[in-house]
Amino acid sequence: MESPGRKLITPGGSPACCNSLKKCQLLNIALEAGFHGRTNATLSVTGNRKRKQHGGPYLAGVAFAPAPHPYRCRFCAGSCSLACADAVRDVIDYQTSDDVAAFVAEPVMGEAGIIVPPPGYFERVKTILEERGILFIADEVQSGFGRTGKLFAVEHYRVEADIMAMAKGIADGFPLGGFIARPEVADSFRPGEHLSTFGGNPVSCAAGVASLRVLEEDGLVEHAATLGAWLLDRLHHLASRHRAVGDVRGIGLMCGMELVSDRGARTPAPDLALRVRTLCRERGVLVGVGGFFGDVVRIQPPLSITQDQLGFVVEVLDGALAETAS
Repeated sequence: MESPGRKLITPGGSPACCNSLKKCQLLNIALEAGFHGRTNATLSVTGNRKRKQHGGPYLAGVAFAPAPHPYRCRFCAGSCSLACADAVRDVIDYQTSDDVAAFVAEPVMGEAGIIVPPPGYFERVKTILEERGILFIADEVQSGFGRTGKLFAVEHYRVEADIMAMAKGIADGFPLGGFIARPEVADSFRPGEHLSTFGGNPVSCAAGVASLRVLEEDGLVEHAATLGAWLLDRLHHLASRHRAVGDVRGIGLMCGMELVSDRGARTPAPDLALRVRTLCRERGVLVGVGGFFGDVVRIQPPLSITQDQLGFVVEVLDGALAETAS
């Protein structure tokens, strides 16, 4: 599989990164609340202590920038100034020796509670990175392959990643992961420098090819964009009916509702989110719960879902919210 302007590094195995533009460096910047996996290395660039508990010690050389979280922004008072993006420059200046190799981020932060960065965030961050010669690694493991209504979520932001990690939707259940990169980054690898016992597994690769064919032939990427807009509209309607819904956000079929006990104070309501999840499951709908506070109901259905099926999901959510309020 090829992507314009990029070269495939590996058809399987764990995502990895490299920097051929500068001398070998150890320092990276990641985002608070970000999640990148369960290995020691990926937990080291994960900015959520709840995911890192009972593990470690973790790798040194990682600094964390504020998450671009419009609902819980600590910088702006109702009018976004992209201060969260400018904070990346502050992290470089005050937390590093200005020898940063890469900035790694999810284009839509899944485990953090479906955080969609404000318009212009990645464009400004990319400008800062280019000023300092820092690579941008996009973690598309959860948001890639049509989930957000684009083949990759980073396409929503008019920037291009230097390295892109991918898995999950690439083979829809079969163990397959990989990464792509700009040619000058990819070509820095030499045979034997990136290894995986099961990399290139022919069965998983065949599943990946089949998944890509279905995405294209069935128009599932465009389907996710259309149904995602429809779903967000219905979720906003639920928010108008239920005061426990503090925020609705998402893009494509990657949506979330943040539940609160006090809308004015935006007090997280994790127990309520767990109760809603349980009620939904009892009525035949599986939803997730995420976010740093565990107060976000995550709606991420199969891309092949129909509008009638999605309507049933909304009805079940409506009933669950009504029951928890009584």
